Amino acid sequence: MGYKRGHWLLFLLFLIGFFPEMVKAEEKIVRVAFDKSLPPFSSMEPDGEFTGFTIDLIRAIASQNDWKLEYVPLEWEEAVGALHAGKVDVLLGMKYTNRYDQVFDFSESFFTMSEVLLVPRDDQGIYTLNQLSEKVVAVQRAHTSMDLLESVRRVKMIVSFSQPEALANLTRGRADAFLGNRWTAEYILRKENRWEDYSMRSGLINPTDYAFAVREGHSELLDKLNEGLNQLYRDGTYTRLYSHYFEPYSPHLTDWWRKLVIGLLLVLAVGIVSLLTFFLWNKRLQAEVKRRTAELADVMVFQRKVLDHTDSAILSLDTQGYITLVNQVAITMLPIRKEMLGRHILDVLPQLPWDACCLDRRRQYEGEIHDERSFVFHYYVAPFLNAMSEHVGWIVTVQDRTEQKRMQTRLISQEKMHALGQLVAGIAHELRNPLTAVKTFIELLPKKVDDPRFRSELLRFVPEELERMNRIVEELLDYSRSKPLLIESTSVADLVYSVVGLFVRRFESEQVNIVVDISDQLELQVDRGRIKQVLINLMLNALEAMAGSTEKQLQIKAGKKRDGVWITISDTGEGMQKEQQSRLFEPFYTTKSQGIGLGLYVSQKIMREHSGQLEVSSVTRVGTTFTLRFGQEDHDAEAVDRR
Repeated sequence: MGYKRGHWLLFLLFLIGFFPEMVKAEEKIVRVAFDKSLPPFSSMEPDGEFTGFTIDLIRAIASQNDWKLEYVPLEWEEAVGALHAGKVDVLLGMKYTNRYDQVFDFSESFFTMSEVLLVPRDDQGIYTLNQLSEKVVAVQRAHTSMDLLESVRRVKMIVSFSQPEALANLTRGRADAFLGNRWTAEYILRKENRWEDYSMRSGLINPTDYAFAVREGHSELLDKLNEGLNQLYRDGTYTRLYSHYFEPYSPHLTDWWRKLVIGLLLVLAVGIVSLLTFFLWNKRLQAEVKRRTAELADVMVFQRKVLDHTDSAILSLDTQGYITLVNQVAITMLPIRKEMLGRHILDVLPQLPWDACCLDRRRQYEGEIHDERSFVFHYYVAPFLNAMSEHVGWIVTVQDRTEQKRMQTRLISQEKMHALGQLVAGIAHELRNPLTAVKTFIELLPKKVDDPRFRSELLRFVPEELERMNRIVEELLDYSRSKPLLIESTSVADLVYSVVGLFVRRFESEQVNIVVDISDQLELQVDRGRIKQVLINLMLNALEAMAGSTEKQLQIKAGKKRDGVWITISDTGEGMQKEQQSRLFEPFYTTKSQGIGLGLYVSQKIMREHSGQLEVSSVTRVGTTFTLRFGQEDHDAEAVDRR
């Protein structure tokens, strides 16, 4: 038995020696992806070695946690996709944005990343992003710099897969500017000895936290990354790596300076014990207090100059409404100009809604007031809170809008005169044709009264022309009549089907396919009769537009958005040119042979009476869509809640 136990013991020791990995704890493998062309943060050298600031950071964290790293060098867009698909565990370096925060989790920030606008040094036309209009800009695909350029009109972008490729488009003259990573651009240009050939404009753009990214929900891995970063801060590894990649001096020199500062602090601490050092320190404090006092006085003078040179009157009040500060504009603008300090605000501006302000001290108020001098003032009242969010007073600003109101009145008058001129010209043009025809028959009447053919044409054409003139006058009367709106709650589906029922026979005879997609619960507060008039006019226009179409379909839809209810009427007619669309709602403009051009003009007027809008979009040989938009208006002109 002893022999057998010894035999098995030797066999077990043999297995342990031959397969040591079987008894060791399983080593965790972490797959890390990174942008392989983003020096000095991460890059892949020609010999296959991976270098960079984020590479060294993850290596240091891996050594703390006994991780085995599996590197996955990719282009930036591919790296983001790999993390989203779960092919990797960590992405080394991603700018924090709201869009990425919805799908990824981020570690604590270890760098502040920003973009830079880089142009040739001799370029004198580009200094800000707004000056990139009509310019060619080199950017990286899926980079935040593309989002920044979306607000610049008519900018042209050359998109590359990496920052070095985008920068190469600038250095080779293919682009006017480069928008991208500030550190990568400087690293590459200094390496090529071309840094002095280019200039950074607009400073640092869009500074954002830069951190490790993991898939959403991987809280255990995220905690390990945060713990590792905190340890790197504590033991000085982070400072050493940062100095190596981003500062112009070596970590050894940094350590030397740190030791020197510590030594000086120790000497200073010993010297403070003596009376002489205390005396000198006291003198220094006095000088510092004097300097700070002078600086504070300069700041106060500067603030006072700013207050006195604004276009608005500014007053500060205490909690009871008594004036504690005014600027020079207030003294000049407001009716009470002397001894304003200490008086109540209602003595100066009695029209302010002070009672409402006292009831709710968290709201902000604004509106217009008129004084006895026929001046128009726009006021703004905001609560003033201290650092503890306690209400300590009010800030009141007042602007003189008198001249602005007068200019608005003059402009409205000019617009009315212009519209009247257009109306008169249109009436004259429309009435001239039938009058000319009637005049021609009257002039020929003495000569051809005995001609049967002439009498037949006279009896046929003259009544037609007179009826045409009567129709023009009737439509003008309909336009000019000012009828009060009969607002009632109306079902949109019921309203549309009541109009469709008027055209059922015509739809069948002209083989028009009608499609209605409207919810039964959708309702509107409108004048049913007038909106029905608008729908009838639009359906008639649609039927006439589809007269020559092989496939005739009329589609009516309705829905509701945050800003109100919409109804669309779409046809498959001949469509319209851009020039026709721009003039469609002008009075007396028409593309029909029998129309006089007031239908759409009156329809737009009805929609505006309902605080709505009638819009059109059309494509030739495809069709036209009219959209009725009914919005909501706020008629409270006295106070606006801005909470």
